[in-house]
Amino acid sequence: MPRRPSLTRATAPAEASEPETAPQTDRKGSWLGAVRALLGREVSVRRVDGKLAVALQDKAERRLADAAASPMRAELKALLNAAPDSRSRLRFLAAVEHGLKHKDPTGLFLYEVEPERLRAALRQFDAVVPADPSPTLAALRARLVDAIGSREKKRKRLELLAPRSDLMRDQRVEITEARASDFARIQAQWKVDPSAS
Repeated sequence: MPRRPSLTRATAPAEASEPETAPQTDRKGSWLGAVRALLGREVSVRRVDGKLAVALQDKAERRLADAAASPMRAELKALLNAAPDSRSRLRFLAAVEHGLKHKDPTGLFLYEVEPERLRAALRQFDAVVPADPSPTLAALRARLVDAIGSREKKRKRLELLAPRSDLMRDQRVEITEARASDFARIQAQWKVDPSAS
């Protein structure tokens, strides 16, 4: 009789935890379930200690992480969701929300936006924000106002550094068109005046 190998302590828990052979249909279900679970997750890539780390996250976990990472965007999203068709009517404010999601959750991208667009976004923001805004919405409004002021200061500084127009200088020359009679009169003066030759 051949001897059967005895179970060792190291292999016993692993074999005991494995289920007995399942039918073929269960394997397909588990395989499909694994594929569904893989496709239902998002891949996130991060740099950890100088190396890239890839992780799979559920979409629900990703939404919670995004909301925690960007409270400004979460509050603005709730504000825009409260009013129907707000994103199509408040395009500048919707662009701020989009920037908070895709560019920078802290709102630093606002410092690169033109002041006219920021003013329009601020007007729209003031129209929909409640009378007593939350600290996060107040911080977003302060960021908008600061970005407008910063862009205006930058524009004024560039105007001062730009070369001045000739019209603003003290020694400017004014040129006008002379008529034929004026030209004939000046030519006659040159012929008579001996100091001019």
